[in-house]
Amino acid sequence: MSVRFRALLAVTTCLALLGAACTDDDGGDVGDDATTVLGEGSTYEATIRRTEGGVPHITADDVESLSFGQGWASAEDRACDLADQVLKVTSQRARWFGAGEDDEHVNSDLAWKAIGIAERAREDWEAASDEVRTLLTAYTDGWNAHLAEVGSDGLDDWCAGEEWVQELDPVDVYAYARSIALQASSGAVARYLATAEPPGAADEAGEGGEPSEEEAAAPAPGSVEPVAASNGWAIGSERSESGGGMLVANPHFPWEGELRFWEVHLTVPGEVDIYGAQLSGLPGIGIGFTREFGWTHTVSAGNRFTAYRLDLVPGSPTTYRYGDETREMEPVEHTIEVLGEDGEVEERTFTRWRSHYGPILDFPGVGWTEESTITYRDANLDNDEFIEQYLQMMTAEDLDGLIEVHREVTGVPLFNTIAVSADGRAWYADTSATPRLSDEAIAAYREALETDFITAAARDAGAVLLDGSDPLFEWQEVEGARDPGLVPYSEMPVLERDDYVFNANDSFWMSHATEVLEGDYSPLHGEQRTARSPRTRENATVLDDTSDEGPAGEGGRFSLDELADAALANGSFTARMLLDDVVERCQGAAPVTLEPLVEEGEEVLPGGEVDLTEACEVLAGWDGVYDLDRAGPPLWRELLSRYEYSDLLDAGALLAEPFDPADPVGTPAVLAPVPQSAGGVDPLLEHLARAVQILDKGGVGPDVTLGEVQVAVRGDELVPIHGGGGVDGTTNVVGWGTGWSTLDPVLRSLEREPLAPGSSFATVEGDTRTTGYRINNGTSFLLALEFADDGPRAKVMLTYGNTADRDDPAYVEATRRFSEKDWRKVLFDADEVEQAATSTVVVRG
Repeated sequence: MSVRFRALLAVTTCLALLGAACTDDDGGDVGDDATTVLGEGSTYEATIRRTEGGVPHITADDVESLSFGQGWASAEDRACDLADQVLKVTSQRARWFGAGEDDEHVNSDLAWKAIGIAERAREDWEAASDEVRTLLTAYTDGWNAHLAEVGSDGLDDWCAGEEWVQELDPVDVYAYARSIALQASSGAVARYLATAEPPGAADEAGEGGEPSEEEAAAPAPGSVEPVAASNGWAIGSERSESGGGMLVANPHFPWEGELRFWEVHLTVPGEVDIYGAQLSGLPGIGIGFTREFGWTHTVSAGNRFTAYRLDLVPGSPTTYRYGDETREMEPVEHTIEVLGEDGEVEERTFTRWRSHYGPILDFPGVGWTEESTITYRDANLDNDEFIEQYLQMMTAEDLDGLIEVHREVTGVPLFNTIAVSADGRAWYADTSATPRLSDEAIAAYREALETDFITAAARDAGAVLLDGSDPLFEWQEVEGARDPGLVPYSEMPVLERDDYVFNANDSFWMSHATEVLEGDYSPLHGEQRTARSPRTRENATVLDDTSDEGPAGEGGRFSLDELADAALANGSFTARMLLDDVVERCQGAAPVTLEPLVEEGEEVLPGGEVDLTEACEVLAGWDGVYDLDRAGPPLWRELLSRYEYSDLLDAGALLAEPFDPADPVGTPAVLAPVPQSAGGVDPLLEHLARAVQILDKGGVGPDVTLGEVQVAVRGDELVPIHGGGGVDGTTNVVGWGTGWSTLDPVLRSLEREPLAPGSSFATVEGDTRTTGYRINNGTSFLLALEFADDGPRAKVMLTYGNTADRDDPAYVEATRRFSEKDWRKVLFDADEVEQAATSTVVVRG
């Protein structure tokens, strides 16, 4: 039974006793305002008021007690996220779960040992500021106090009753916080660390040594998929109806697992008053607002690490060339505790290797041969300013204070920041940790992109691959950088305007639709004068439309309701760009004859004639919007999914005209003609015919509406979901992702099988079998904020809710509200919070 339920039960019982002296189940006093007191001690005291949606409004007399209350409330909602992730980053999974299938837990532990973030956290802990250590200690004490109050069996989460759910140490929570900063660097390559061995090492290891060849082939479950995306809008005084700043925060993150946001309001009267969201298991606020400013983040398009290819000395695969010399790799022994089938814990020791840059990688397609291997250097491994950054942001007085934190601390690991002030300033900056290369190194790297296919292939996969045997490519140390080798704040892209700025995960270059941000910035911060994604172009189109018929209405100035509506307008830029031309091409077209589509010797889609009449009628009647009741989005998505994503960005198989940097929103935008080499067969119509076949294979016709096939599984309910993905070009992004590393058995049981190569129409088996577009990722914490004369006003959605309890009605209700575009008013003033509270608990420790 949850603490919240027991508190409400105690209050109900008191009322039934008609005024008799009341206590809760644990003997705590319940006062006249139906307040339950939980926990014991005199160090901390915080009041947690829950309002609609289960949002905790936490108030305390000092920041330490506030953090204690946040740790308690976070554990009440999602204890397993932090407990599980601490096991991961401290390499204890094999200790509790055994080696795992194909040594998956051993490989996870070994990968995080090689990264070494837990060891660095322990080394840095004593050197951290008193404020950081106090904050994390209080947060951990709150988490532990809740666990002591309910016991492992009393948790409302998937890890309830598990022996490994134990009290945490503050330094372990610090290690987890530091690991979050590695999402776009070491965390993204963790899967390639566990299996990195010199040639022949596996054959020579013997029993109890290195993993076998089969074990080495298994990817580490601790690895992380590419980091999530986001939109961020900052509206200045020139585009705001109230004249104050306005903000849309729209991070596109997982709906399950450890990277979910958790909504909270934190108050120390006269010192802190901040509302927003934070990732599970972390203190403070990651995205939010105060009475003077608000901010959000998007994942930066820049690079948080550089990979290096090392030329090895023949006959000595652990020796590499460096300039005119050679260097020896450093062998590092890592010992993993492993629970055996007999219940005994044994130690297994592995040797992994490091260059002077960092760990060696078993990089796909390259590996570790007699001639070469890959290593890397991480820009965030030494980011001990990460927690300090957000602690100071939380206590900043105004936008200038927020900017000063970015300038002085520069602890943002991998995000753009989009912010507004109460008086209508709109600010953008990419202050992410970025390696600094010399001009000569950048020129040599650009040349390598043209001449070396491995370097180009790495770039296409999002990595910068340099020649690690050439000292030219060492990071440059300059004054003002957060850590040696990084770009200082003075060289980072920053823009302030009074109309708007935005980001949708393309580089800083187009932070405004018409006024680009150009300058002498490192390409490792992101490229300039390059094609933008359909989603970026849709964001720019929505924000730059000042017509009376536009999203901001008459006069082109947004009200709060108009801004919220614009965030979920679900217009498709690819449909805006091409729909009319595609309809013109398909109208009156003869049936298309297709050959069978065969993959790995099996027929995936049949051959034969496909009549396009109905499909073309559906597209002709569609307005290009990805709302639940629209027929057209599934068909359009399947059509465009037959093309390479690069075809949406520049001239090629789909588009006739090239990208023009003088018109980044408007180009390219013309449908490519039928190529002469096609012999009269229109590839576009062939792709449309395949789209019809895929939907037919899924049991639906071309006229199926989006709400019939795009769903999220919440408990036993299938909730229809609006919005689109990459090829759709909607601002509201939803989709399927596997970016979690949790051991939640429900998530690990899911198996997804697309109906055809390139299609996202799939069968998913697991907790509930569905066929269509299963959604577990995308728009998550959605905030629309306005600063008016009487202070901040805001509307919000947390698309999956705060609770992790799949049996809690709130688990379904939050997603249902998103489905219905039913925004919830943010309760910010103390009086309205107290009046709206559904429960009030005082927690002590």
